[in-house]
Amino acid sequence: MKDLAKYSGVIVMLIGVAVLVIPFFMGTTANSNLIIGLILVIDGLLGYIFVNNMKKGSVVSNILWAILLLIVPFVVFFFAKKAAYSETELAAYN
Repeated sequence: MKDLAKYSGVIVMLIGVAVLVIPFFMGTTANSNLIIGLILVIDGLLGYIFVNNMKKGSVVSNILWAILLLIVPFVVFFFAKKAAYSETELAAYN
């Protein structure tokens, strides 16, 4: 479970790629598919960076990450970060 939490951003990126690839092979590409896929890929990349950033972060930095990660995915990645690393592992880097 710990490894799955560390790679939650990559999983979101792969879902974004699937959103881009499946309509392409079906021949039904639309702008909405492209926008949703792009948002998921970028959000997955930022989420991967957030989860694997070993610094605990302050309230201000968490608010900035929440804005970058579009609020709802931030909550998912925030709890994934808590699940991925123990307090002692985070304390070693802070």
